[in-house]
Amino acid sequence: MAGFSVNSSNCYGCKTCQIGCANERMLPAGVYLRRVRIIDTATGMAYVSMSCNHCDEPACVTNCPVGAYTKDEETGLVIQDHEKCIGCQTCVQKCPFHAPAYNEEESKTYKCDGCIDRQKRGENPVCTIVCPSMNIAYADDFESLLSQETDAKSIKDAVETKPNYGVVMDKDAELDMFANIDGWTETVDRGGENY
Repeated sequence: MAGFSVNSSNCYGCKTCQIGCANERMLPAGVYLRRVRIIDTATGMAYVSMSCNHCDEPACVTNCPVGAYTKDEETGLVIQDHEKCIGCQTCVQKCPFHAPAYNEEESKTYKCDGCIDRQKRGENPVCTIVCPSMNIAYADDFESLLSQETDAKSIKDAVETKPNYGVVMDKDAELDMFANIDGWTETVDRGGENY
């Protein structure tokens, strides 16, 4: 199954991946499918770039009341049929990473599809190309990707949805934060309990 790996230890929070993704998809202002989470650490800030993790057991697929989400059997990518979306935000609430992004003006959500249209043209997802430090990697085979990224650790066992996401951690960040990254006390950008 497809998945992403991110080198958080080399990320300096420029958010080029976040903006590049939004531009590629021509998203409404303020709607981001890849977000750089900011983590407060003992020695400063750590940054973690995240989008949909194309989980093995995606909560968005299971909980969407109108069946707007499917998991592609061939690629493992979790795809949204935007036309079916009714804007209830169940997917946002049920996703442990709050990966779908709600657009208030349209009253619908958007979600990363691994740049499936680019992939069909033989191109890589845009986030993997625009990162100036080459910190984001993607592969059709997540396990193979992890074996190539020797310092990357999978978060598959940390979260019940079994995300296909690996990360090389910043030395001051903790892997268990992914079990609830938006509720982690040190997650600055999502208003963790200390903020």
